[in-house]
Amino acid sequence: MALLNIQNLFLKYNQVDEWLIKDLNLVADKNEVILIKGPNGCGKTSLLSMLCGIIPKAIKGITGGKICIDEIDTNDLSLPELSPLVSMVFQEPEMQLSFPQVEQELAFGPENLQVPVDEIRNRIESISEILGISHLLKYEIPTLSYGQKKLVTIASVFTLSPDIMLLDEPEDGLSADSISNVKKCIVLYRRDKLIIISSTTHTFDDISDKVILLS
Repeated sequence: MALLNIQNLFLKYNQVDEWLIKDLNLVADKNEVILIKGPNGCGKTSLLSMLCGIIPKAIKGITGGKICIDEIDTNDLSLPELSPLVSMVFQEPEMQLSFPQVEQELAFGPENLQVPVDEIRNRIESISEILGISHLLKYEIPTLSYGQKKLVTIASVFTLSPDIMLLDEPEDGLSADSISNVKKCIVLYRRDKLIIISSTTHTFDDISDKVILLS
């Protein structure tokens, strides 16, 4: 059975709206990179928010259909129960950062899941090296640039290491070198993960297995 099964998914935010997402179906598994593309406002972020349960558990909407992860209906799980299965990197890093220091931010997710200390340290060292942020681990987050904060939020989801990783326009605000490092990270970690990326550009076309076009 596939890791992710989306059946007849619908979303709109109130009764008078047109459907933002209409009858979407998708089957995807580990070792796949799925790219969601389309213009601004077409529902890319909303779709990712549905996949990780933010909609409708935290943000209300009128929804239909079914999302199953490992044959478990996501409607049956709370947000804390979903986070080890599926987690999202938001487009705006300020929405996601909670701790004063970079290393604390990266350690929080796996600590919360009671991952052994040595494993947490290895995860932080590995992902920080790939993303080029090892030198920032002791830095205070408010002192970082927008792009550095973006890399920290990406690293925090990879250190959490859920089965499904959702990246909402991860290239936004990053230099060419940082984008290259993010792509290296995706290619390396996809082996036992499902990675779903939303984007308005062609940045990730060359490493994606499937493309979903929203309009």
